[in-house]
Amino acid sequence: MPGPTHEQTLNVALGEVLDGLRRSWRARSEQIGNIIEGGGRPDILVEDASGWPVVIEAERADHASAERDATARLGKTVSESGKTIETAIALVYPDELTYLDGRRLRTAIGRTDAFEYALYTRRIGEQPERLPEQGWIRGGVRDLAMLAHRAAAPAPRVEALADRLQTGVERAADEFTRRHAYGDSLGREVARVLGQADDTDGQTRRMAMTVIANALIFHESLAEAGFQVPDQPDQPDSSVRSVRPVGTFRSLGAFAPDDLRDEWLRILKINYWPIFWTAMEMLSLMPAQTANGVLGWLWPTARDLVLGGLARSHDLTGVVFQKLIADRKFLATYYTRPEAAALLAGLALPADKAPGGADWGDGETLTSLQVGDFACGTGTLLSAAYQRLSLLHELHGGDARALHAPMMKNGLVGLDVVNIAVHLTAAMLAGSHPDTWFEGECLLTMPYGDRYIRPNSNGNGKGNGKPKEAVRVGSLDLLAESVQPGLLGGAAAVTSGGRKPEEVRDLVSRVGHGKFDLVIMNPPFTRPTNHEAGHADVPIPAYAAFETTPEQQAAMSETVRELTRGAPSNDNAGLASHFVELAHRKMRGDGTMAFVLPLSALSGMSWDAIRSRWRKQFAEIIVVTIAGAGSYEASFSADTGMAECLLIARNKSDQGGSEKGAQATFAVLHRFPPSTHEAELLASQILALRNHGTGQRRLHLGSSWYGVLWDSQLPESGPWPLVGLTDTGLAEVAASLSEGRLIQVGQPDTQAVQVPVVRVGEIADRGPVHRDIDEDAYDGTPRGPFRRLKPIASTYPAYPMLWAHAARRERQLIVQPDSEGEIKRGMSAKAATIWKTATRAHYSVDLQFNSQSLILAMTERPCIGGRAWPSVIFEDREHEYTFALWCNSTLGLLMHWWSSNKTQSGRGTTTVTGIPNIPTLDTRALKPEQHAAAKAAFEAMRGR
Repeated sequence: MPGPTHEQTLNVALGEVLDGLRRSWRARSEQIGNIIEGGGRPDILVEDASGWPVVIEAERADHASAERDATARLGKTVSESGKTIETAIALVYPDELTYLDGRRLRTAIGRTDAFEYALYTRRIGEQPERLPEQGWIRGGVRDLAMLAHRAAAPAPRVEALADRLQTGVERAADEFTRRHAYGDSLGREVARVLGQADDTDGQTRRMAMTVIANALIFHESLAEAGFQVPDQPDQPDSSVRSVRPVGTFRSLGAFAPDDLRDEWLRILKINYWPIFWTAMEMLSLMPAQTANGVLGWLWPTARDLVLGGLARSHDLTGVVFQKLIADRKFLATYYTRPEAAALLAGLALPADKAPGGADWGDGETLTSLQVGDFACGTGTLLSAAYQRLSLLHELHGGDARALHAPMMKNGLVGLDVVNIAVHLTAAMLAGSHPDTWFEGECLLTMPYGDRYIRPNSNGNGKGNGKPKEAVRVGSLDLLAESVQPGLLGGAAAVTSGGRKPEEVRDLVSRVGHGKFDLVIMNPPFTRPTNHEAGHADVPIPAYAAFETTPEQQAAMSETVRELTRGAPSNDNAGLASHFVELAHRKMRGDGTMAFVLPLSALSGMSWDAIRSRWRKQFAEIIVVTIAGAGSYEASFSADTGMAECLLIARNKSDQGGSEKGAQATFAVLHRFPPSTHEAELLASQILALRNHGTGQRRLHLGSSWYGVLWDSQLPESGPWPLVGLTDTGLAEVAASLSEGRLIQVGQPDTQAVQVPVVRVGEIADRGPVHRDIDEDAYDGTPRGPFRRLKPIASTYPAYPMLWAHAARRERQLIVQPDSEGEIKRGMSAKAATIWKTATRAHYSVDLQFNSQSLILAMTERPCIGGRAWPSVIFEDREHEYTFALWCNSTLGLLMHWWSSNKTQSGRGTTTVTGIPNIPTLDTRALKPEQHAAAKAAFEAMRGR
């Protein structure tokens, strides 16, 4: 019997297979001579055109040796390129390759999924970072190639380049401000181009410098690649030229801004309007000295990023943009972190199946796909989806470069109300292949706040057809079945370059209903109600961006209500729910949606109708949450400060469907994935483990634990509570109790105790929403009949109220009212109706688990329940005592926690309308003597 295959033979074969998987890299194995400066020859060297070299050190059945060899390569320099080796992969061959060679060996390498490998990343002054922390990843050669592709962009290098970009932008903005004070005419003109105000906090000016820097980066990328202007291929100067400083750096006259603008005009004759037009317009406004001053900082920044090799294909500008964007509170345009984008794209685009069941290598089918983001922001999600789609196509034998032009023209749709956001999205998408010319793209700035006349019809074309004044609401205008002609002109006016309406018509025609294979979004979360602290003068915050007036805000809210009439989305759920509705209308019958949403989408009662649609019309539902210690740790976006979820689902509306028996896969991570490689690997693990049996499965990369996963039947109504927790034993107890069975986890021989459990709404009524008690409408007209007064003027006020939380006075079962009501003139009848809801039992809708003692507060006398303490009204008031004891017991706390919205860490919130859906003890099942015993127990405990 011949001996085992020589390790050198295995390395050469693996190198050849890897080399053939991608056109944009070179994989060399067992090369003769010193590949590394100072001596050394790696087993396999992978050199990616847009990143750093990656070394693979492979062994046969010797894990320790592979690791030693891999870590020894870190920090070394590749002789030819002069680039430092920042990442290395230790790899162990599977036994099945031991006795193969030639074609059989290469075929087996392509088929096996038993490679074991670990990635090491260099950290200066520290031990290398290992992925996974313990154990080994198992996968096939394509999995290995995807990891090597990610490893070519090592996180420390990306972070350093992001810092370099931020520094350049800030210094250029300071240079501009040194020459032009805030509020001067030039500052206002530059802000006008951006659609912003020249605020003294400097955000708008930093945004302006970011846009110019981004255009310079793209320009330098084109020049570096030797890009030829298509209409001048035979001329000696047909390539895009770099415009470099002349003379001493940052000396006066170092740049010729006119030369730069002329070169950008040449590029605009090709395309790239969203990238260059706004930047050129701002530079054209600047005097030569000012232009020279800012370019003196921005050009070397751009040059450093291009030489760094990552500016073309990674979200550096987006990382900075999330720190700079103005109006973020009202637009809620929080930046999606790249790791979250990689996880979401990885789940939405499985490696084993392209959208619509197509083969990943089928370029003709892939060019017919449409991928859309109707709130694209900095383009992070759309770019992540496109990068993954392109990479999978290439790894299955396709040509990603050939795919680029048709995808840019027809396949990728990005819309936003912020022109700069569209600028950055265009740069990231086009930057995947900056030297590949394409004709047209579907990246559009949507008009926002403009008045127009529209037929009175909803998105399904129904209505009385009478003209009605409306206001533009950005991408949500596309909820309509047909696009209004005025929208085309509005979009043409605000899009970079002032595009012609016929061009915009062509773009908008691609954004029709039922056309998208994948809709991927992180939509605005803002609710259209006045709950924003510190913004009491803003009646409808969701529509308050760009300094819209209260009248415009009201008209915009009405426009959206008209467009969504009959739909499950609603204003209480917020703008995110309307974007979910937009995605539903735009998706194909078998299309996929992939969203970043607030955690309230899974538990809030205002989302219940939307969850009902998901149960009925969607399949392959995946929900990902994070069991973080704090709200920031449980978020997938930067700086939101709230818990979020990822939701991925495939539309099956063309097949009909039923809510009964609907299944979903719930994955709970114990922390946010720290890198894009880990995020992609976790996506693969989740997809591999779903639908593989019932019960809890642990999510691992190697031997490192990342969370838990289980498949579960979705409840027919109410919250989806299996989110944000890793203690599935506690979840099992809570789920069983909500169905009337008290079980003990870990004691299989113990019989469940039957408990009469119903929903609160079956035994009691709930009180009014606080806005119907004391608030006025935004225009000042009375809504609630009372004027709330605080402090209470008398010992026994006529209309006492329990309104707000005060933890120190809520340590006992009996709580004193904190306010009293005064009837507004002419509203006595409505006040009498409200007073009929006065009761002693009041439920906490905003419970802080780690500081508050009561879920159900009782008052000595009936009083009106307010914002934090709405009333729960029993027909038989003797039942209040039993209800109070249950709610404030461990079991009542468990049911509140199970049913509540846990978007903010440590807090379990609900709404007045959500109270009736909370599981509770059925007080009707108790005998009179039991209620008497409960009352006696209550009285004995009331002072404790």
